[in-house]
Amino acid sequence: MAKYFVLTLLIEMPVVLFFFHRQWKYALLICFLLNLFSWPLLHVLMLSFGINVNILEMGVVLAECLGYWIFLECGWKKALTVSFLANGLSYGIGLFLK
Repeated sequence: MAKYFVLTLLIEMPVVLFFFHRQWKYALLICFLLNLFSWPLLHVLMLSFGINVNILEMGVVLAECLGYWIFLECGWKKALTVSFLANGLSYGIGLFLK
């Protein structure tokens, strides 16, 4: 499972870096911490309760959006864009590799 977490980070971090290149160190730390929270939570909810992964991914996008908005002090539109693109890309690549 750890390799999938690392793959998620390798996919999402460049997206975050693209949008927050001026504060790149802090942005990458926030990206890592948000994924450290959301990734295992998604899997626990999906495997334990059988919640549809598509619904969970929408929740992850919103939760990470909130995290980017609060911790990186950007506008909510930018936070939502970053979260949607990063998670959409990692989810899409995950489906392709499956």
